[in-house]
Amino acid sequence: MKNELTIMGLDIGGANTDCCIYQINDDEITLLKSTKQYLPMWEKKDELEDCLKDFKKEFHVDAVIATTTAELSDGYKSKKEGIYDITSKVTKVFNDSTVKFVTFNGLKDYDYVKNHPLEAAAANWIATSHLISKINGNCIFMDMGTTTTDIIPIKNAKETSIGHSDLERLCSGELVYTGMLRTNVATITHKIPVRNKTATVSSELFATTADVHLILKNITRNEYTCTTSDREDKSATSCKRRLSRVVCADLDMLNDEEIVNIARFVEKKQIEQITEALEKVHSHHKLEDVVITNYANADICKKAAERLGLNVTSLNDYLNDDSLNVSPTLGCVQMYLDEHTYKDIQLLKK
Repeated sequence: MKNELTIMGLDIGGANTDCCIYQINDDEITLLKSTKQYLPMWEKKDELEDCLKDFKKEFHVDAVIATTTAELSDGYKSKKEGIYDITSKVTKVFNDSTVKFVTFNGLKDYDYVKNHPLEAAAANWIATSHLISKINGNCIFMDMGTTTTDIIPIKNAKETSIGHSDLERLCSGELVYTGMLRTNVATITHKIPVRNKTATVSSELFATTADVHLILKNITRNEYTCTTSDREDKSATSCKRRLSRVVCADLDMLNDEEIVNIARFVEKKQIEQITEALEKVHSHHKLEDVVITNYANADICKKAAERLGLNVTSLNDYLNDDSLNVSPTLGCVQMYLDEHTYKDIQLLKK
Protein backbone atom coordinates (compact mmCIF):
# COMPACT_ATOMS: atom_id res chain seq x y z
CA MET A 1 0.00 0.00 0.00
CA LYS A 2 1.15 3.54 -0.72
CA ASN A 3 2.40 5.42 2.28
CA GLU A 4 -0.02 8.22 1.46
CA LEU A 5 -3.21 8.11 -0.60
CA THR A 6 -5.86 10.77 -1.15
CA ILE A 7 -9.28 9.52 -2.26
CA MET A 8 -12.34 11.52 -3.32
CA GLY A 9 -15.90 10.18 -3.25
CA LEU A 10 -18.46 11.87 -5.50
CA ASP A 11 -22.24 11.58 -5.59
CA ILE A 12 -23.61 13.52 -8.55
CA GLY A 13 -27.34 13.92 -8.08
CA GLY A 14 -29.99 15.72 -10.07
CA ALA A 15 -30.13 18.56 -7.54
CA ASN A 16 -26.99 18.23 -5.38
CA THR A 17 -23.43 17.15 -6.02
CA ASP A 18 -21.71 15.80 -2.90
CA CYS A 19 -18.04 15.27 -2.21
CA CYS A 20 -15.76 13.85 0.46
CA ILE A 21 -11.98 13.62 0.44
CA TYR A 22 -10.00 11.27 2.68
CA GLN A 23 -6.27 11.06 3.18
CA ILE A 24 -4.72 7.76 4.18
CA ASN A 25 -1.30 7.57 5.80
CA ASP A 26 -0.42 3.95 6.47
CA ASP A 27 -3.34 2.79 8.64
CA GLU A 28 -4.53 6.26 9.65
CA ILE A 29 -7.36 7.94 7.80
CA THR A 30 -8.32 11.62 7.94
CA LEU A 31 -11.36 13.39 6.51
CA LEU A 32 -10.01 16.41 4.63
CA LYS A 33 -13.21 17.72 3.07
CA SER A 34 -16.92 17.05 3.08
CA THR A 35 -19.28 19.29 1.15
CA LYS A 36 -22.58 19.47 -0.69
CA GLN A 37 -23.25 21.88 -3.56
CA TYR A 38 -26.69 22.64 -4.94
CA LEU A 39 -26.40 22.16 -8.70
CA PRO A 40 -29.73 21.59 -10.50
CA MET A 41 -28.58 19.50 -13.44
CA TRP A 42 -31.79 20.10 -15.38
CA GLU A 43 -30.71 23.75 -15.63
CA LYS A 44 -26.96 23.81 -15.04
CA LYS A 45 -25.42 20.57 -16.24
CA ASP A 46 -22.81 22.58 -18.14
CA GLU A 47 -21.53 23.86 -14.78
CA LEU A 48 -20.67 20.38 -13.48
CA GLU A 49 -17.02 20.64 -14.55
CA ASP A 50 -16.61 23.92 -12.65
CA CYS A 51 -18.18 22.33 -9.58
CA LEU A 52 -15.77 19.39 -9.74
CA LYS A 53 -12.78 21.67 -10.26
CA ASP A 54 -13.82 23.60 -7.17
CA PHE A 55 -13.91 20.38 -5.15
CA LYS A 56 -10.36 19.41 -6.09
CA LYS A 57 -8.59 22.77 -6.01
CA GLU A 58 -7.33 22.37 -2.41
CA PHE A 59 -5.84 18.89 -2.75
CA HIS A 60 -4.13 16.59 -5.20
CA VAL A 61 -6.38 13.55 -5.46
CA ASP A 62 -4.95 10.12 -6.30
CA ALA A 63 -8.24 8.34 -6.86
CA VAL A 64 -11.80 9.50 -7.59
CA ILE A 65 -14.76 7.20 -7.06
CA ALA A 66 -18.01 8.58 -8.48
CA THR A 67 -21.64 7.63 -8.57
CA THR A 68 -24.50 9.42 -10.26
CA THR A 69 -28.27 9.71 -10.33
CA ALA A 70 -28.32 12.95 -12.36
CA GLU A 71 -28.79 11.08 -15.63
CA LEU A 72 -32.51 10.98 -14.87
CA SER A 73 -32.85 14.79 -14.84
CA ASP A 74 -34.72 16.26 -17.77
CA GLY A 75 -31.58 18.03 -18.91
CA TYR A 76 -30.96 14.78 -20.80
CA LYS A 77 -33.05 13.04 -23.43
CA SER A 78 -32.13 9.61 -22.08
CA LYS A 79 -30.27 7.98 -19.22
CA LYS A 80 -27.55 6.83 -21.60
CA GLU A 81 -26.98 10.40 -22.77
CA GLY A 82 -26.75 11.51 -19.15
CA ILE A 83 -24.28 8.80 -18.18
CA TYR A 84 -22.07 9.55 -21.19
CA ASP A 85 -22.04 13.27 -20.39
CA ILE A 86 -21.50 13.00 -16.63
CA THR A 87 -18.83 10.30 -16.70
CA SER A 88 -16.91 12.05 -19.48
CA LYS A 89 -16.85 15.28 -17.48
CA VAL A 90 -15.62 13.51 -14.35
CA THR A 91 -12.90 11.76 -16.36
CA LYS A 92 -11.85 15.02 -18.02
CA VAL A 93 -11.60 17.03 -14.79
CA PHE A 94 -9.65 14.29 -12.99
CA ASN A 95 -7.46 13.25 -15.91
CA ASP A 96 -4.42 12.98 -13.63
CA SER A 97 -6.18 10.66 -11.15
CA THR A 98 -7.42 7.10 -11.12
CA VAL A 99 -11.16 7.37 -11.83
CA LYS A 100 -13.69 4.64 -11.07
CA PHE A 101 -17.49 4.61 -11.24
CA VAL A 102 -19.91 2.71 -9.03
CA THR A 103 -21.90 0.17 -11.04
CA PHE A 104 -24.08 -2.81 -10.25
CA ASN A 105 -20.99 -4.93 -10.92
CA GLY A 106 -18.59 -3.08 -8.64
CA LEU A 107 -16.19 -0.27 -9.48
CA LYS A 108 -15.46 0.15 -13.19
CA ASP A 109 -13.43 2.50 -15.33
CA TYR A 110 -14.67 4.96 -17.94
CA ASP A 111 -14.22 2.57 -20.89
CA TYR A 112 -16.40 -0.04 -19.19
CA VAL A 113 -19.11 2.50 -18.40
CA LYS A 114 -19.12 3.78 -21.98
CA ASN A 115 -19.97 0.25 -23.12
CA HIS A 116 -22.38 -0.49 -20.24
CA PRO A 117 -23.89 2.91 -19.34
CA LEU A 118 -27.03 1.68 -17.61
CA GLU A 119 -24.97 -0.32 -15.12
CA ALA A 120 -23.87 3.02 -13.65
CA ALA A 121 -27.31 4.65 -13.71
CA ALA A 122 -28.77 5.49 -10.27
CA ALA A 123 -26.25 3.23 -8.52
CA ASN A 124 -25.43 5.47 -5.54
CA TRP A 125 -27.40 3.19 -3.21
CA ILE A 126 -24.94 0.41 -4.05
CA ALA A 127 -22.19 2.49 -2.47
CA THR A 128 -24.26 3.38 0.57
CA SER A 129 -25.39 -0.19 1.22
CA HIS A 130 -21.76 -1.32 1.07
CA LEU A 131 -20.98 1.17 3.84
CA ILE A 132 -23.98 0.07 5.91
CA SER A 133 -22.99 -3.59 5.70
CA LYS A 134 -20.06 -2.68 7.96
CA ILE A 135 -22.55 -1.83 10.72
CA ASN A 136 -25.03 -4.67 10.25
CA GLY A 137 -24.74 -7.41 7.67
CA ASN A 138 -28.42 -8.34 7.97
CA CYS A 139 -30.68 -5.32 8.00
CA ILE A 140 -32.80 -2.90 6.01
CA PHE A 141 -31.10 0.40 5.30
CA MET A 142 -33.32 3.47 5.04
CA ASP A 143 -31.82 6.62 3.57
CA MET A 144 -33.99 9.72 3.24
CA GLY A 145 -32.34 12.42 1.18
CA THR A 146 -33.49 15.71 -0.27
CA THR A 147 -35.52 14.08 -3.04
CA THR A 148 -35.97 10.33 -2.52
CA THR A 149 -35.89 7.61 0.12
CA ASP A 150 -33.99 4.34 -0.38
CA ILE A 151 -35.11 1.19 1.44
CA ILE A 152 -32.36 -1.36 0.86
CA PRO A 153 -32.33 -4.96 2.14
CA ILE A 154 -28.91 -6.32 3.13
CA LYS A 155 -28.24 -9.99 3.87
CA ASN A 156 -24.89 -11.57 4.65
CA ALA A 157 -23.28 -8.15 4.13
CA LYS A 158 -24.58 -7.93 0.53
CA GLU A 159 -27.45 -5.90 -0.85
CA THR A 160 -30.28 -8.21 -1.90
CA SER A 161 -32.65 -5.78 -3.61
CA ILE A 162 -35.33 -7.15 -5.89
CA GLY A 163 -34.85 -4.24 -8.27
CA HIS A 164 -31.80 -2.46 -9.61
CA SER A 165 -33.16 0.22 -11.94
CA ASP A 166 -35.25 3.05 -10.50
CA LEU A 167 -38.34 1.64 -12.22
CA GLU A 168 -37.81 -1.80 -10.70
CA ARG A 169 -37.18 -0.32 -7.26
CA LEU A 170 -40.27 1.88 -7.42
CA CYS A 171 -42.26 -1.30 -8.06
CA SER A 172 -40.60 -3.25 -5.22
CA GLY A 173 -40.91 -0.51 -2.59
CA GLU A 174 -37.13 -0.13 -2.39
CA LEU A 175 -37.33 3.42 -3.76
CA VAL A 176 -39.86 6.01 -2.64
CA TYR A 177 -39.93 9.30 -4.48
CA THR A 178 -40.33 11.45 -1.42
CA GLY A 179 -37.64 13.48 0.32
CA MET A 180 -36.90 16.13 2.89
CA LEU A 181 -36.70 19.13 0.57
CA ARG A 182 -37.79 18.86 -3.04
CA THR A 183 -41.04 16.91 -2.92
CA ASN A 184 -44.19 18.71 -4.06
CA VAL A 185 -46.64 18.65 -1.14
CA ALA A 186 -49.45 17.83 -3.61
CA THR A 187 -47.81 14.45 -4.33
CA ILE A 188 -47.95 13.43 -0.67
CA THR A 189 -51.63 13.97 0.01
CA HIS A 190 -54.69 14.96 -1.98
CA LYS A 191 -56.68 16.09 1.04
CA ILE A 192 -55.83 18.20 4.09
CA PRO A 193 -58.01 18.83 7.17
CA VAL A 194 -58.69 22.52 7.80
CA ARG A 195 -61.09 23.87 10.46
CA ASN A 196 -62.88 20.55 10.98
CA LYS A 197 -63.43 20.18 7.24
CA THR A 198 -61.44 18.48 4.51
CA ALA A 199 -59.94 20.53 1.71
CA THR A 200 -58.68 18.95 -1.48
CA VAL A 201 -55.29 20.30 -2.43
CA SER A 202 -54.17 22.28 -5.42
CA SER A 203 -51.93 20.33 -7.77
CA GLU A 204 -49.79 23.39 -8.43
CA LEU A 205 -46.18 23.45 -7.20
CA PHE A 206 -47.00 25.89 -4.42
CA ALA A 207 -44.96 24.32 -1.62
CA THR A 208 -42.40 21.57 -1.07
CA THR A 209 -41.42 19.40 1.85
CA ALA A 210 -38.62 21.86 2.60
CA ASP A 211 -41.32 24.36 3.60
CA VAL A 212 -43.06 21.74 5.75
CA HIS A 213 -39.91 20.65 7.54
CA LEU A 214 -38.62 24.16 8.15
CA ILE A 215 -41.97 25.12 9.69
CA LEU A 216 -41.70 22.05 11.95
CA LYS A 217 -38.04 22.85 12.70
CA ASN A 218 -36.85 19.58 11.22
CA ILE A 219 -34.39 21.58 9.10
CA THR A 220 -32.68 24.94 9.44
CA ARG A 221 -32.56 27.70 6.85
CA ASN A 222 -29.00 26.64 5.99
CA GLU A 223 -30.25 23.10 5.35
CA TYR A 224 -32.95 24.42 3.01
CA THR A 225 -30.54 24.14 0.09
CA CYS A 226 -32.94 23.93 -2.86
CA THR A 227 -34.74 26.81 -4.51
CA THR A 228 -38.19 27.78 -3.23
CA SER A 229 -41.25 27.18 -5.38
CA ASP A 230 -42.01 30.91 -5.63
CA ARG A 231 -38.33 31.99 -5.78
CA GLU A 232 -38.84 33.98 -2.57
CA ASP A 233 -36.84 33.73 0.66
CA LYS A 234 -36.65 30.79 3.08
CA SER A 235 -37.93 32.44 6.25
CA ALA A 236 -40.54 30.65 8.34
CA THR A 237 -43.11 33.24 7.31
CA SER A 238 -42.46 32.65 3.61
CA CYS A 239 -42.65 28.89 4.14
CA LYS A 240 -46.02 29.29 5.82
CA ARG A 241 -47.21 31.52 2.99
CA ARG A 242 -46.25 28.89 0.43
CA LEU A 243 -47.85 26.07 2.40
CA SER A 244 -51.11 28.01 2.80
CA ARG A 245 -51.36 28.21 -1.00
CA VAL A 246 -51.63 24.41 -1.20
CA VAL A 247 -55.22 24.79 0.01
CA CYS A 248 -55.63 27.99 -2.04
CA ALA A 249 -55.38 30.23 1.03
CA ASP A 250 -52.93 32.84 2.32
CA LEU A 251 -51.70 34.27 5.61
CA ASP A 252 -54.77 36.51 5.87
CA MET A 253 -57.08 33.48 5.74
CA LEU A 254 -55.18 31.02 7.94
CA ASN A 255 -53.60 31.69 11.32
CA ASP A 256 -50.25 30.38 12.45
CA GLU A 257 -51.63 27.40 14.36
CA GLU A 258 -53.69 26.29 11.38
CA ILE A 259 -50.67 26.36 9.08
CA VAL A 260 -48.51 24.45 11.56
CA ASN A 261 -51.27 21.83 11.79
CA ILE A 262 -51.21 21.51 8.00
CA ALA A 263 -47.46 20.96 8.15
CA ARG A 264 -47.88 18.27 10.81
CA PHE A 265 -50.50 16.53 8.71
CA VAL A 266 -48.26 16.52 5.63
CA GLU A 267 -45.40 15.13 7.71
CA LYS A 268 -47.70 12.38 8.97
CA LYS A 269 -48.73 11.46 5.43
CA GLN A 270 -45.10 11.38 4.32
CA ILE A 271 -44.30 8.98 7.16
CA GLU A 272 -47.22 6.83 6.00
CA GLN A 273 -45.83 6.76 2.44
CA ILE A 274 -42.49 5.49 3.69
CA THR A 275 -44.06 3.05 6.16
CA GLU A 276 -46.06 1.45 3.36
CA ALA A 277 -42.94 0.89 1.28
CA LEU A 278 -40.93 -0.34 4.28
CA GLU A 279 -43.65 -2.84 5.14
CA LYS A 280 -43.44 -4.20 1.58
CA VAL A 281 -39.67 -4.68 1.81
CA HIS A 282 -39.87 -6.10 5.34
CA SER A 283 -42.56 -8.64 4.46
CA HIS A 284 -40.45 -9.98 1.59
CA HIS A 285 -37.05 -10.12 3.30
CA LYS A 286 -38.05 -10.75 6.95
CA LEU A 287 -35.32 -8.50 8.35
CA GLU A 288 -36.01 -7.04 11.78
CA ASP A 289 -33.11 -4.58 12.10
CA VAL A 290 -33.15 -1.20 10.40
CA VAL A 291 -30.24 1.21 9.98
CA ILE A 292 -31.43 4.70 9.18
CA THR A 293 -30.10 8.04 8.08
CA ASN A 294 -32.07 11.22 7.63
CA TYR A 295 -31.30 14.54 6.07
CA ALA A 296 -30.86 17.08 8.90
CA ASN A 297 -32.56 16.31 12.23
CA ALA A 298 -35.81 14.77 11.06
CA ASP A 299 -36.83 11.33 12.30
CA ILE A 300 -39.06 10.37 9.38
CA CYS A 301 -37.42 6.98 8.72
CA LYS A 302 -37.18 6.22 12.44
CA LYS A 303 -40.89 6.89 12.94
CA ALA A 304 -41.76 4.67 9.98
CA ALA A 305 -39.63 1.80 11.31
CA GLU A 306 -41.01 2.17 14.83
CA ARG A 307 -44.56 1.91 13.49
CA LEU A 308 -43.67 -1.59 12.33
CA GLY A 309 -41.92 -2.48 15.59
CA LEU A 310 -38.50 -2.85 13.98
CA ASN A 311 -35.15 -2.41 15.75
CA VAL A 312 -33.62 0.94 14.81
CA THR A 313 -29.96 1.98 14.64
CA SER A 314 -28.85 5.36 13.32
CA LEU A 315 -25.97 5.73 10.90
CA ASN A 316 -25.34 9.10 12.54
CA ASP A 317 -23.86 7.28 15.53
CA TYR A 318 -21.07 5.98 13.30
CA LEU A 319 -20.24 9.14 11.35
CA ASN A 320 -18.60 12.44 12.14
CA ASP A 321 -20.94 15.41 11.95
CA ASP A 322 -19.15 16.76 8.86
CA SER A 323 -20.06 13.70 6.80
CA LEU A 324 -23.63 13.00 7.90
CA ASN A 325 -25.35 14.20 4.74
CA VAL A 326 -22.94 12.79 2.16
CA SER A 327 -22.97 9.09 3.08
CA PRO A 328 -22.99 7.79 -0.55
CA THR A 329 -19.62 9.48 -1.08
CA LEU A 330 -18.23 7.63 1.94
CA GLY A 331 -19.58 4.41 0.46
CA CYS A 332 -17.67 5.17 -2.74
CA VAL A 333 -14.42 5.54 -0.81
CA GLN A 334 -15.08 2.40 1.28
CA MET A 335 -15.72 0.37 -1.89
CA TYR A 336 -12.37 1.49 -3.28
CA LEU A 337 -10.55 0.63 -0.06
CA ASP A 338 -12.14 -2.81 0.09
CA GLU A 339 -11.61 -3.63 -3.59
CA HIS A 340 -7.94 -2.74 -3.22
CA THR A 341 -7.58 -5.02 -0.17
CA TYR A 342 -7.31 -2.24 2.42
CA LYS A 343 -10.05 -3.96 4.37
CA ASP A 344 -8.57 -3.11 7.72
CA ILE A 345 -9.40 0.57 7.10
CA GLN A 346 -12.96 1.51 7.99
CA LEU A 347 -14.52 4.95 7.58
CA LEU A 348 -17.19 4.37 10.21
CA LYS A 349 -16.54 5.00 13.87
CA LYS A 350 -16.47 1.92 16.07
